[in-house]
Amino acid sequence: MDEARVEAIRKFNRFYTRRIGVLHEGLLESPYSLAEVRVLYELAHRPGVTALDLARDLGLDAGYLSRILQGFSRRGLVRRETSETDGRETRTARGMCSNI
Repeated sequence: MDEARVEAIRKFNRFYTRRIGVLHEGLLESPYSLAEVRVLYELAHRPGVTALDLARDLGLDAGYLSRILQGFSRRGLVRRETSETDGRETRTARGMCSNI
């Protein structure tokens, strides 16, 4: 399947996920909400992604995403790294996601 088609399907899924309001429900009886699982998925597949990019792409409030990332960091699932080019920017490293 080509990249454009995959992105169109993912965009469709994100839109309806937000529309029907299931972002706060646990996914498959896991301790993670659907929003948290979506963030973990993106972190695993987009190394070095910024919180700004995640918030925009997933349609999440920046403050809510920040709390999700802080929780992941406390659980040892991810670590944050300050950008070498812009000290205000933080990238999330996925190296620890295998603890899930």
